[in-house]
Amino acid sequence: MKSPKFTVSIATISCVAAMLIAVPTAEACGPIFPITPKPKFFTSKTDGNDVRSFEREENLRLWQQLTSPEIPTADIAKVLYGDVVMRYDELDKDILPDNRFLAYIRNTNDREIVQFLFIAKKLEYERKEVASPWYYPEKRYGTTGDFAYIIEWCKAYPGSRLKDRYALQLIRAQFAARDYAGCVESYDEYFRDFPDSNLLKRMAMKYVAGCWSRLGDVDKANRFFANSGDFLSIVHPDAVAYMAERNPDCPELMAHIQHCSTDSARFCAIKPVAQKVLRGKKAHYRGDWEFYLAYEAGEFHSDYATASLHIARALRSQFSSPDFRDHARAYRMKVDAALGRYGTLLSDLRWIEGKINTMAVDATEWNYMLKNIVYANWIPTLWRQKNYATAILLCSYADNLFAARQRHTYWLLDDTWQHYLTHMKLSFTIDEIRNSTEYFNAIDYCEPSFRIMNTLTSSQLIAVKRTIAADSPLYRHLKLYARTDAPYIDEIIGTLALREERYALAANYLARVPLNYLATTNIYKAGIMNGNPFSAFPRHWHDFDSIASPLRAKYHFACRMLHYQKLMRHGKTPDERGIARLKYAIARRNSFEDCWWLTQYWRGCVTWLFQPWVDNCGNPLFDYQMPGFPELYDYETTVGCDATEAVFDREVKAALAMLTTDAARAEAEYLLFHLKTVIARYPHTPTAHAVKSSCDRWRLWL
Repeated sequence: MKSPKFTVSIATISCVAAMLIAVPTAEACGPIFPITPKPKFFTSKTDGNDVRSFEREENLRLWQQLTSPEIPTADIAKVLYGDVVMRYDELDKDILPDNRFLAYIRNTNDREIVQFLFIAKKLEYERKEVASPWYYPEKRYGTTGDFAYIIEWCKAYPGSRLKDRYALQLIRAQFAARDYAGCVESYDEYFRDFPDSNLLKRMAMKYVAGCWSRLGDVDKANRFFANSGDFLSIVHPDAVAYMAERNPDCPELMAHIQHCSTDSARFCAIKPVAQKVLRGKKAHYRGDWEFYLAYEAGEFHSDYATASLHIARALRSQFSSPDFRDHARAYRMKVDAALGRYGTLLSDLRWIEGKINTMAVDATEWNYMLKNIVYANWIPTLWRQKNYATAILLCSYADNLFAARQRHTYWLLDDTWQHYLTHMKLSFTIDEIRNSTEYFNAIDYCEPSFRIMNTLTSSQLIAVKRTIAADSPLYRHLKLYARTDAPYIDEIIGTLALREERYALAANYLARVPLNYLATTNIYKAGIMNGNPFSAFPRHWHDFDSIASPLRAKYHFACRMLHYQKLMRHGKTPDERGIARLKYAIARRNSFEDCWWLTQYWRGCVTWLFQPWVDNCGNPLFDYQMPGFPELYDYETTVGCDATEAVFDREVKAALAMLTTDAARAEAEYLLFHLKTVIARYPHTPTAHAVKSSCDRWRLWL
């Protein structure tokens, strides 16, 4: 319930504005609905990449191996793929003077690489010239430009160090010159001694495939595209099955399948292909395909038993990348949660914490995965097992883990926000927002752990408090981040007891909450607890017996209700018992209605005011439900306006029937705000005299 610090967003400013406006009427103070992040589990850093991306990264690594591992690949990329002009006979020292790749070439006087880069750059220039719609050949009888010169140069290379690279440039030049037959012949001749795993040979295969496609042999083109790893260029009714049969380890194929993981129809249609791949022995990265079967079974069929078998096999197999393996392990956590398996929970939590660190660029994504595992799978499982203590600890752990590492968050309020406030025609200033305690009301009650505690009964939460004191290894670790301080939980227990009309229990627990703690909690700061629940209209009319201290409002309310319960049973006269019953009925109704803050932490009459501070407008990353989680506490369905009013009407009628004197009846009508009835029926009572003396216009009521 204390306010965490965090960075302000547009949604937050809207929330601030709404609350500052809404506070005087006390219509709502949160919380927002708990959000369940929905990150992709079947994914990796290459999700959706095409063959060019994979070739580029591998090519940079090969150049690094050819020169020096100390050269950053980014420096190599600037030379290879940037607009760097190379000269045939020398390397200008003014070209990228801080580039370590060029520095290495200069310092080692590597003329062989300089000459190759000159040819490669010249080829690119000529290819762009020919591809331009404004290109017109100088000679009417040919369209080869300077390709003949480049072709002869590449064929004449006498060395072996760059032989495969020159062979690729030769084939690219012949393809650009539209010499498709010569391109095929050169491939057969110059790449004969290189293995199919050679990157340059695979890149050359794509050009050969293009040649066969232009020569009308689609089958040969597809075979070369498959062998080269160019999945997207295959022309076939079932390209996935075709590629998987011939090249199941193709990076572009798995990147395509990862990209399909949000489309249930396309993704599930691949299942027979995966099963066939795993029956064969051609695939080296069997972990990728086992992970697919696990995800397909668990995500789209909720068959977590089958998913568990496949994910276990996957993690015993080879993966195409460490990142993909890490995502598979995270998905195993999700499967174990759905099945209620605790065996590796603690070690898995420690492992995923390592992913959510301040140096990781994808820390937020891993935090979303942790929250999804906890919110969408662990909490429903634990709730079905009635293991509320572990559920609450684990939920609070997930709520707070990432926030605990954001040590330097602060207000980002500048001219942008002032412009936003002006545009929204809001009357308060940025300084007022900075100093506003009401702002944090939406933050106090936005976490799922707080919300699920309010789903319990007071007895259940008391049992949770006792259980979480246990000193097990799992609980010790969870309590490093979960909120378990006694004042926080005692205040919630007391509120639940008020909701259940267990006023003795409520008074017991609310009395334990220190005043200095209450003073720091924002539910007491907005001024909404000044209303008098013992009046029929707490915000408009006050009787002579109101609550003394808003800071102790809940505690005093519990004590007063205990007092009225005692009078209802042991009052000396029928009038005393009847008035006590009436006051009890009024206060009970108010505790669920106008003074709802006594029994609840929110009455979100205007729900849009309390949206999350994250980007949730049309963002598929978040889901506003907690799948499989039981109905969370909601006033309309749990207490209900009709039920509250029905009890109130019945109790008022019974209380009035108990009264025997006009003085008592007048007091009762006054408590119900029936002033006209007091004056008209009981004009000579002390209550009528008090009304006449306190209101100059009382005659207008007659």
